[in-house]
Amino acid sequence: MQPEIPGIPAEFELVLACARWPHEPPTPDRLRELAGKVGWPLVVEMAAHHKVIPQLARCLEAVAPDAAPPREARILRAGAVGNACLCSQHAAFLQRIHRRLGEAHIGYRVLKGIPLAVLAYADPQLRDVGDIDLLISPGDLQEAERILLQEGFLRSEPEGPLTPRRLRAYLAHQKDFSFRHPSSRIALDLHWRLFRNPLLPGNAEIAGCGMQAFSLGGESIPALPTAELFLYLCQHGALDGWLRLKWICDIAFLLRSLGPDEWERTSALAAERGILPELAAAVLLSEELLGARLPARSPALFPSLAQLEAGRPATTRILRFAHKLLRSNGYRPAREAVAGPAWFFNELFLHSGLRYRLELLWRALFRPRVWQAVDLPDWLFPLYAILSPLEWIAFRLRRAARGPERSGPASGRRLLFRLFDLKLGDAALAVEAAGMLLFFRVALRFLSVQRLTAWMGAARRPGRASAERNAGDTLRRIEWAMDAVVRHSPLTFVCFPQSLAAYFMLRRRGIAGTLFYGVARGANRLQAHTWIKVGDRIVVGGEGEPQFTVLTTFP
Repeated sequence: MQPEIPGIPAEFELVLACARWPHEPPTPDRLRELAGKVGWPLVVEMAAHHKVIPQLARCLEAVAPDAAPPREARILRAGAVGNACLCSQHAAFLQRIHRRLGEAHIGYRVLKGIPLAVLAYADPQLRDVGDIDLLISPGDLQEAERILLQEGFLRSEPEGPLTPRRLRAYLAHQKDFSFRHPSSRIALDLHWRLFRNPLLPGNAEIAGCGMQAFSLGGESIPALPTAELFLYLCQHGALDGWLRLKWICDIAFLLRSLGPDEWERTSALAAERGILPELAAAVLLSEELLGARLPARSPALFPSLAQLEAGRPATTRILRFAHKLLRSNGYRPAREAVAGPAWFFNELFLHSGLRYRLELLWRALFRPRVWQAVDLPDWLFPLYAILSPLEWIAFRLRRAARGPERSGPASGRRLLFRLFDLKLGDAALAVEAAGMLLFFRVALRFLSVQRLTAWMGAARRPGRASAERNAGDTLRRIEWAMDAVVRHSPLTFVCFPQSLAAYFMLRRRGIAGTLFYGVARGANRLQAHTWIKVGDRIVVGGEGEPQFTVLTTFP
């Protein structure tokens, strides 16, 4: 089975031809032939998207320096020079972090990066640098993070505070923390396992990985052994749909560097771990797009491996998904443009097993993005299983609403757009306000005021320092949520349920509020009114406060 991608545009064909450098450089005539057919701005855009500008620039400079127009040639050359500078910067940082981690007695492995570039490309500047991935033991995470913070890095993912419950969930069901240095261009991921799903075949922590050292500036830097690295790349590509040509180049170049014995060892390890489909799909893609070939020995066994695995459903599914993504967006596939369910089902059917698939479901229901948007206390952590699908639905509705908005929607569509364009945290706060208002509107019909206030006064929890620091912002958001729900709700909410709802929302956030009950004489009878104040600030029910005489307060 030899998969084919029909109708490759000339621009992508040129990128593919140059991406084979230095193993199979195209002839000058072939490059000039392609150069006359392409739109060069699109060629540069494709190369940048697929992270192969260093190869494209080096190939054109060596084989056909006059093929690219001057402007695009300068852009490619500048991109290659910038990548070389960043490569040197990464190498210097690796040496420094190697010493820092060694002083703290923290073992680690470099995933991909410069070790892969040295092993597969022979020249580290020929591979797009990207970020730095380090694998450490979960027990060393806190100390390693402290060292990175001392080095000037800031954690970029996950954002926001990690409560003890969120941290336990993140460590159990995610794989890394992401850091970025604000003054340099270095991004770093600190892994405690290779992949997110701990039940993925072939997944491992550092204790389950071997070590192969490579020399860098006199330092012996620990990396993954070649076989482990190759299989890691195969699984990484399958999980991410082979979105980048760079990843397929890694497979093709590393495959060419393997000797027959290393290839047989790699194949046997893949069979032992149950990841032959990922291995076969990677080999087939690198052969199809970049002309890679398996090592020559054992033709009866290993060349037939790809043919055997290509007929299996898992391999076919990986290839089908990769081809579909590759053709999307004019051969510039974007991860954010692919619907979330497509990624979910790609990973879901990559392997069978009930526990493996239940882990994916758990991760979908407790996503860190929802934690960052809605700050629930740890004792309400299970509620994220409800909020996560709602957040996803809101996201899809916002995208659906934006489409008509751009094409001149009717006023109803504009209203829908505004409704679903709220941030998740604001939408959740409005839902909370609506729920509290409805609850107290119903409760006041069946319960006495004394029972309600007694219940609200029981088990009052102390205010949280974080809530007090952000009290002003919290008060503004609660005021907005109450006003928005009352104005747009089809139900009528008088001042009393509004005051009770606002008091309860403030109490849940550890902010001390006071409920006032007052009366004023009208034309023929007394009028009652309630309002909420925090200090001297009126949160709810401030209209006409001076006209009312306070009879009682709560608490």
